[in-house]
Amino acid sequence: MGFSKLDDDEEEPTEPTEEPTKEPTKDEGPLSIDQAVDKIWNGLNIKIVLVFISAVGSAYLTAAEIYITIFTGIIPYTDWTCISEKCFGLLIAATPSNNSQTFYSHSTMCGNKLQAGLDFKWTSERTSFSMDWGFYCDTETKLTVVSSFFFIGAFVGLLSSTAIFDRTGRRNGAIGGSVIAAAATVAATWIPSYEGLLVVRVFQGFGQFINFTGVYCWVIEFAPSHLRSSMSSILLICWSFGYLVIVLIGYLIPVWNYIFLATGILNFLFITPLLIYPKSPRFSLVRGKEEEARETLAALGRICNNKVEFAAGSLTFKARKQNYFQQLKDFKKYPTLRKETLLCMGCWFIVACLFYGFSFGWSKISTDLYGSYLFAALGKVIAFTILIPICTWLGRKKTMLFFLVCGILSNFLAMPDVQLSENWTLEHVSCLLGSIAITAVFGQLYLFTSEIAPTSHRGMVMSLSSSAARVGSFLGTYINLLYDMTDRRVPLGVIAGATVLCGVAVCFLSDTTGRRIAETPEDVEVMSGNKKYQPVQIEAE
Repeated sequence: MGFSKLDDDEEEPTEPTEEPTKEPTKDEGPLSIDQAVDKIWNGLNIKIVLVFISAVGSAYLTAAEIYITIFTGIIPYTDWTCISEKCFGLLIAATPSNNSQTFYSHSTMCGNKLQAGLDFKWTSERTSFSMDWGFYCDTETKLTVVSSFFFIGAFVGLLSSTAIFDRTGRRNGAIGGSVIAAAATVAATWIPSYEGLLVVRVFQGFGQFINFTGVYCWVIEFAPSHLRSSMSSILLICWSFGYLVIVLIGYLIPVWNYIFLATGILNFLFITPLLIYPKSPRFSLVRGKEEEARETLAALGRICNNKVEFAAGSLTFKARKQNYFQQLKDFKKYPTLRKETLLCMGCWFIVACLFYGFSFGWSKISTDLYGSYLFAALGKVIAFTILIPICTWLGRKKTMLFFLVCGILSNFLAMPDVQLSENWTLEHVSCLLGSIAITAVFGQLYLFTSEIAPTSHRGMVMSLSSSAARVGSFLGTYINLLYDMTDRRVPLGVIAGATVLCGVAVCFLSDTTGRRIAETPEDVEVMSGNKKYQPVQIEAE
């Protein structure tokens, strides 16, 4: 039993011969799901790459929907002109040589409490809801609130998905989440008020992070053990292109309402490939659906140019008739599962806080909004790309610690006041390097957590960890406000200190390098060396 390649050229022996006794091989006995997937994959080919890139299409819009308020709510502090005597008086009093360079600025507008429509009018060729609804100076925090409400929705969505992913499947949950996010984004086109936009942001976050987490679990469960790191990085690179999507849409479309409309339509279009792809075979086996898993594996074999037949009973697995409350009880019963889930949640909280602190802070660090986000996108692509060789070289855990140290050093490097050019300072360059380091940690944390969690609980563990990250994401959007309240070295010091705490937590996590994926909580305990649990048979390499 097992996989057998179809061979029509075998000839029957003309004379009876006595076959020598053969030792059993992996192909002749029941296979674990890891062995089955590893057997099917005989290398990457264009078909399999296209399948996975198209399947994660909706993930391209995750970053775009997160940062859409940066481009639809932009506050052009340099694009305005005076219309009142008060403002003209300030202009005349200003030093003539500095009129065009420094007068029309944040400090002039906010320091003198100039009011839009009374003292000045906006001259920007682009529209934004911040200008429409009067968000500037003292009310600028409302823009931050609009951005951060996305993560409130994401938090609620991910808590809800702890039950969705492990009952209805990763793919189905991802499709449902994407539909909710796309519908909310399109609806934002006609939102007339600040309060309405807050509601839209909640639904965007609710749906989009259910989608992204489901897609990530789906990809990792299809990937063979030796390619999990590469597939994880490829998915996250696709996520990074969301920056390019929203920068391009924001640059080409000057009306903020239509930026929402274009992004929502793209989200609907990118759901389509996922509708035709199958459920994860690992999920099917955990639910006891062996035939469904065999059909999925056979289809995967055809895509991999490795046609196989998969006989009934040729997979070894443990079916679990689980429910949401049973899963929660498992965290009490299995100490290693509980400990590592809590540690992962702590790491996700800190890293997300730092990640989005950088991501929403470029407007405070650089004056070129579009250039800054293009460089940020490039930095994330670089970070996820270099993860592949470094993870292969150092392993999962050491890779995370390496990039955390790089992040700490970059924050200290950013503290001196050094002007490198008209638009670039040492702080900008150092923060770009720090952003790359934290991005790499975030990418590795996704892979690390998905490998630590057993298949039976992967949806729940990933959702709980990502929920903790959404709390950190919410707080991270406010880090950039510290630049207006205190010395710029304070937020840099806060970021460096939090990075140290994350490194300490990582030291207490087990290393998953070269380890098979656990299917049940019992596997997690056995792999950790917990002698209280009956060992499961781990396949010989």
